[in-house]
Amino acid sequence: MRPHAAGDRSVGFAEVRDFHVEVARRADPALALVPLLVGGDPSKRGKVIAASADLRSRGLVPGMGMVEALDRAAEARWVPTDMRRAREQSGLLRAAVRREVGAVEIEGLAGFYLCAPADREEALAVARRLEARVAEQMGLPLRVGVAPARFAASLVAEDAGRSGARVVVAEDFEQYLLAQPIDRLPGAGPKTAARLAELGATDIPSLRRLGLDRLEVLLGNHGRSLWLLACGQDPKPLRVRRHPTTLSREESFAGDERDPGELGAVLVRLSERLEQALQRDGLRAGRIALRLTYADERTVTRSHSFDAPVSAVRELAVAARALLDRIDLGPDSVRRAGLVLRGLEISGAEDRQLDLF
Repeated sequence: MRPHAAGDRSVGFAEVRDFHVEVARRADPALALVPLLVGGDPSKRGKVIAASADLRSRGLVPGMGMVEALDRAAEARWVPTDMRRAREQSGLLRAAVRREVGAVEIEGLAGFYLCAPADREEALAVARRLEARVAEQMGLPLRVGVAPARFAASLVAEDAGRSGARVVVAEDFEQYLLAQPIDRLPGAGPKTAARLAELGATDIPSLRRLGLDRLEVLLGNHGRSLWLLACGQDPKPLRVRRHPTTLSREESFAGDERDPGELGAVLVRLSERLEQALQRDGLRAGRIALRLTYADERTVTRSHSFDAPVSAVRELAVAARALLDRIDLGPDSVRRAGLVLRGLEISGAEDRQLDLF
């Protein structure tokens, strides 16, 4: 198989590196220059979720026990993971990115794949607009990589450092790919790299020479994936999308339910889950609907339009309870309760920042 040949589009990858560290430093500017560990409580065998760059360069990495990390870096400051704030910031970040490029494929809390121009200058212009928007609206550093293949875009972003942009165009892609060590390929961890070295594959060219058939026999589907990557072909397709048009959550009862108080508690839980979903995608809802399904499968629905789009659990829960009060439950029991949000739109990052800070 010949190496990847790009068309008129490339793939971009944008991310905020060390996202939890950046979130903690935004919450407390006094941490800006402090070696920082974010994660679980060391007294409860917590793990490192994120470490500042200076600590990572010394081998302190996510997944390490917090006690061990603090022993190895006595000057480091531990900060507990604040997932609520991280999700809030993630939603704002997604809103900022989507305002610039529209459709994205989300990667974790702070990463995004996107369609990018194949032309170097056009791709750099998109990357710089993204970097500027995120810096202006959130004060966070964004790094962007653009390449003809999905997996390579994330590698190029790593090459950009903590922030900034780098583009590898189609005519330079083969040279770039051949220069990469095998362990930069997705799925080529230490064990796989050692096994490949036993087979004589110590770099990308020698991995290609092993051939697809032999790699499939020796490593199965994993071998096929590695060979495709070595040839510049990403077996994982790019799936970008704009934000969803609706969000819904529902809960079924172990037994049939008649108590309005218990139903109200369920609606609060559903509202909390919907708030998390809205924050995850940086969205607000303009309309909410309550749907109750009775034991005989009869369904009753009530809906409400907000004066202005909302995303906070308190607003969702109050509206949901008001909808429940509009339903005469009668003697019949309820089997399922669900909430549906419609009229979704991207949050205004500036407004949400005021709410948060």
